[in-house]
Amino acid sequence: MNLIFIVIAALLASGVTLWLVLALWRRPKLNNSMEHHTVNATVLRDQLAELEQDRANGILSLHDHAAAQQELQRRVLDEATPVQSTGLRRQSSKQAAIVLATVLPVAATLAYLSIGNPAAITPPPVQSAPAMTQADVQAMVDSLAARLARNPDDPSGWLMLARSYRYFERYADAAAAFGKATAVIQTDPLALSEYAETLARSSGTGFIGEPTQLLERALALNPNEPFALTLAGAAARERQDYPAAIDYWQQLLGLLPADSDAAQAVADTIERARREQAETATAKN
Repeated sequence: MNLIFIVIAALLASGVTLWLVLALWRRPKLNNSMEHHTVNATVLRDQLAELEQDRANGILSLHDHAAAQQELQRRVLDEATPVQSTGLRRQSSKQAAIVLATVLPVAATLAYLSIGNPAAITPPPVQSAPAMTQADVQAMVDSLAARLARNPDDPSGWLMLARSYRYFERYADAAAAFGKATAVIQTDPLALSEYAETLARSSGTGFIGEPTQLLERALALNPNEPFALTLAGAAARERQDYPAAIDYWQQLLGLLPADSDAAQAVADTIERARREQAETATAKN
């Protein structure tokens, strides 16, 4: 926007300056002074001839004729005075054109800088938003909790609060908040998986019972939910059902980019589960 404005303003100033300079530089047209002098000289000659005729006819006395003749001669001398040369005017016009071409753009720029608003064409610098700190997040969570305490009929708000508590590893508080968000999490595979993990961490009994049921419901809604597959594999490994755990994680591995770090981590987990499966089988024998 700044560059466009400067270009347009420069073109306008250049156009006006060029027009004025050409007008001053152009050779001035000769006025009608020469023609005027020529006509006046002819008239004066005619008047002088008429005086001579009047004196010869006795209309004018010798004294009047002399006085009229002197007046005509004075007028002839006045009309015969040469007009000022146009060369000087042409030189002055050229000098004025040069001065104008130099001074006008500078004067226009100085005038704009003095009474205009250059900052208006320069967009203000974009200020990056200040980084949000842990304390800022905690304050937002506390504010949300206070609002829900006043207005508890907000399942979406409780789900947000539950996820916030999970972020701060407050699993007991998160499990309580998930319990109040039942209306929105029953059809959300990811929320069901998060609730299952929260219960497993807060109960002390792992995935036994309700957490496993929540994961089964999540996978029934979406068999390819990555977090549900991850936790289902962990739950199966916890109860030493290694074939089920490996099966869940192999499904998860098929959803990940082959060369990603996540895929490598899942592959390593599968390998460990196979070693554990072999060790368990050996111990039983």
